[in-house]
Amino acid sequence: MKGLIMPASGAPAAGDGAGALLAQVANRPIVCHVLDELLRAGIQQVAVLAPSWGATELERAIAADGPSEVDVSFALYGAEDAFEPAAHAVVELIGDAPCVVHAADGLLTQPLGELLAARAAHPAIDLLAFVHRSPAASTALSGRRLLRLVGEPPAEGAAVPAGENALQLAGVCLLGAGALARAREEGWWRGGALEVTTLCERFAEGGATLAVAAAEGWLQYTGATSELLALNRFLLDALSGEGPMMAVRGSNRIEGPVVVHPTAVVQSSTIVGPALIGRHAQVLGSYIGPYTSIGAGAQIEGAEVERSIILSGARITHIGGRLVGSVVGRDAHIFRDFSLPRAMRLNVGDGGEVALC
Repeated sequence: MKGLIMPASGAPAAGDGAGALLAQVANRPIVCHVLDELLRAGIQQVAVLAPSWGATELERAIAADGPSEVDVSFALYGAEDAFEPAAHAVVELIGDAPCVVHAADGLLTQPLGELLAARAAHPAIDLLAFVHRSPAASTALSGRRLLRLVGEPPAEGAAVPAGENALQLAGVCLLGAGALARAREEGWWRGGALEVTTLCERFAEGGATLAVAAAEGWLQYTGATSELLALNRFLLDALSGEGPMMAVRGSNRIEGPVVVHPTAVVQSSTIVGPALIGRHAQVLGSYIGPYTSIGAGAQIEGAEVERSIILSGARITHIGGRLVGSVVGRDAHIFRDFSLPRAMRLNVGDGGEVALC
């Protein structure tokens, strides 16, 4: 069995998709955590469908932070009208092997290997999709379309019964042997769309056999800070504290599962896990609360940070309050300025968000 990682759960388009591939949680790009999960499921050959405008950075990120045991190949696409060559390249890389298609912008909340065991109940299936229950008002359009295809249509517009969650489509599916090659032959790649529901519809048009199976849950990053923090929390919950630990110096207090890179410096600080301190990071005279990941080369001095993602090179110094539920970008600098006249001075980039409390 082989793996195929898609740039996002939706159709790839020029200028879109690269961000989801490189978004970081637990100090690594989400796509590297996806590769970890594929490896744990016994998949060691993976094709990554990626936008050409982010390919160099993506390859560097996977080389630096991805599992070395996985053989990763890349199929690059440009604009939507240039998608077909990449689709053909993917077919060449996957061949006739069964294939797990996994979106790069999310993770299952259970081991992938457990879901692949559902294949035994559908040995001759062309496409096995996974659905999960989500606290939404109604089943998503993609979920309703998929259920209709497999002969289980939900009631149109029906409210979700009290105490139940709506069905949502996870960003993972299993393709049977030779399914990708048949998709190319039938032209099911047209238009550049390669999303689970679209694949199901095109397979159904060609007489393919489809089925669905239940998954516990799916966490996905579509651009919201809360989604990124949820993924970070999920991954930090798996920390055991058995990673490479430095001999902390000074009057430090460490509670719970905390992994500190050997090159990091922690002095006169309190760290309450689960928390992750990256390589060459500095935590000086600070409090680091649960569900916080601090990236490579970041500096936290005289500050309190909790339930946050601090990316590489960021600096947070003497801010005079606790930073909670936040994402601080690469090389950003947050500090308290005591010069007069006193005023609030912000330098916020495109798409940034500042909440004043």
